[in-house]
Amino acid sequence: MIKGAQGIGVRFELPATISESIYQYLKKAIIEGELKPNQRLQEKEIAELFHASTTPVREAFQRLGAEKFIVINARKDVIVASVTLEEIKELFEVVRVLDAFASKKAISRLSERDIEELRKMTERLTFFHRRKRVYDYVRENLKIHDRLWKACGNKFLYLSLVNLAEKYTFFSNQVFFITQRSKGDPSFFDRSHSDHLELMAAIEKRDEGEVERILSSHWGKGFLGEEIALKEESWKR
Repeated sequence: MIKGAQGIGVRFELPATISESIYQYLKKAIIEGELKPNQRLQEKEIAELFHASTTPVREAFQRLGAEKFIVINARKDVIVASVTLEEIKELFEVVRVLDAFASKKAISRLSERDIEELRKMTERLTFFHRRKRVYDYVRENLKIHDRLWKACGNKFLYLSLVNLAEKYTFFSNQVFFITQRSKGDPSFFDRSHSDHLELMAAIEKRDEGEVERILSSHWGKGFLGEEIALKEESWKR
């Protein structure tokens, strides 16, 4: 069953159309891990939740399918998409390059107030890391990156990274879901935190080269290439 519109912890404000409302709700639930990989979505159940006909639900499904958040199989079942390790690696290859470029551009544009806020955000990140609050960690992690991206001075670059960040959250939640199910050890969680501590130190020094170096290998550290922590077969179960 899907929780009500308040079930994912954030107040839901209805967009202009019911189809858009359903689309935004389901997309958020999928990205944030409320709806799990391979979970089946019931068209009638969703329609009842929004007091709507099945037509706007199907319209929302079409948009989510086009964005690869859901799949519709041969039996017309609607299922939350799962991803492969190869897809994750491909995403991180792109994000690494764009993030390093945007963040390097941002350093000279950061005010002292920006740096102080980034310092506080990094402290919260450490708090979540110590308590192994993985989902809170991911959200705070992205807030830090978003703060840097906003300062890069290139709106097209910023929007590209924001769109990729949605996919990153979706993919990361799947990684954590599979890791928890297989009782694996997400070493990338610790490595990410270590990178962020180094990143904050480089930001405080306004060391553009060091920021670029850290972020050029940051995304996916711990389960890419020789460091893959999860077996391929775990993703096929």
